Amino acid sequence: MEQKMKKILFVLLIISVSLAITSCASTFSKITDSKTNNLIIENSSATGSTLDNSTIEDSHVANSTILSSEILDESKITNNSIIRNSTIENSQISNSTIINRTIINQTITNSKIEGP
Repeated sequence: MEQKMKKILFVLLIISVSLAITSCASTFSKITDSKTNNLIIENSSATGSTLDNSTIEDSHVANSTILSSEILDESKITNNSIIRNSTIENSQISNSTIINRTIINQTITNSKIEGP
């Protein structure tokens, strides 16, 4: 009976570890040269893409266009990105153009800000 219990616990341990690895692996995405709509990007990166009506959380975006989106939670937007009609909170923006924006708690360097 004790041997059977050890086998059951071992199987449960393997299943738990497998589920943990699967859930961690699925949280990171890399988006390259794409156009996305209504996407939530979390702990990920995007390069050379257009992100429309999306939520970007704790991610890095470079050489991209961000339209009507929310940029949140320490995201970094760099390298000639364009941000238009978006809300930016607690993020870092550098070498980018920001147009018609709401900006809260930002670090912005070497960027062009346009609009009201």
